[in-house]
Amino acid sequence: MFFSKNRILFFLILSVIFVLSLTMTAAAENDQQKAKSSEEITIAYVPRSLDNPIFLDAFEHAQEKAIDLGINIEWVAPFAYNAEAQINIIESLIARNVDGMVVSVNNTPEYIEVINKAVEKGIAVATFDADAPDSKRLFHIGIDNYEAGKVTAEGLLEVLESKNIDYNSKNKQLKTMIMTGVRGALNLDRRINGFLDKVENTNIGVQDIVENQDSVNLSVELLEQYLQKNPDIDIIFFVGGWPFYVPAEALPNFQRWAKNGGVAVGIDIFYDALLLQERGLLHYLVGQDMATMGSKGLSTLYNYIKYGIKPDEYIETGLQIANEKNLQRLLQTHRPWRVK
Repeated sequence: MFFSKNRILFFLILSVIFVLSLTMTAAAENDQQKAKSSEEITIAYVPRSLDNPIFLDAFEHAQEKAIDLGINIEWVAPFAYNAEAQINIIESLIARNVDGMVVSVNNTPEYIEVINKAVEKGIAVATFDADAPDSKRLFHIGIDNYEAGKVTAEGLLEVLESKNIDYNSKNKQLKTMIMTGVRGALNLDRRINGFLDKVENTNIGVQDIVENQDSVNLSVELLEQYLQKNPDIDIIFFVGGWPFYVPAEALPNFQRWAKNGGVAVGIDIFYDALLLQERGLLHYLVGQDMATMGSKGLSTLYNYIKYGIKPDEYIETGLQIANEKNLQRLLQTHRPWRVK
């Protein structure tokens, strides 16, 4: 009887140990799955295109941060901006089940749908530069685009004052052309809105909005064609720096227009743009911090994937100004890009 009771107790203890062992093993396997090694994490950056050098600073600093974190990074995009091609690239990343994506997109139904598809598949998605706030993306990192447009307009008014050009005269309108990428790109439209709100009570009137389809080559072509047909335009607001990548000699009509008193302001600061500003073709620039969009965007998404740290929905990177006062200093701190 005593032996029988001990045997029952013995088997009960073994059963408990077995159950605990299974529970601990399952928990360990679960923790192992959650604690994915850094070497196995792959995050893809998807800029709007590869032919726009403005993204190179983001690329270089994202690469450096990926090395620091010990993770895999991919930089993939269509050569020239094409919405369908970019969406197909995002679809291919979903099919490969990458861990995360940082994308520059439009806030349109097609982009919203593909981002939501990625999120539903368990892929962490953030946006940089251009946002899709109506999607399920985790966060956006970039400038306050409305503020950038407003600050550019403030700089324009300062330039006009310095040139003794009256922007309040009721007798004459200052005819203005705006060059943008594509309408419907939320970041670009907000820059335009900020600009227009600031100049609303002036005699600055928009004659045309020219869309260059986010193409550097097309922007140069369209700018030269426009000024050949409209040499009497007074002001140009470049919503982005598309045509600033070429030397002044590649812009003969733009050179002639600026020499004859035309005033040009724009958004994006980099070495080639500063050279054009030094030559007098551009008069005031507002820059965005692409380097931080690359490094901080990557590390923020990594911390969410690796440790579950949920970031703020909006991470603002701030603005930089280039004018007559600091132009020479900026030419020393900004160097030509090294394409790797």
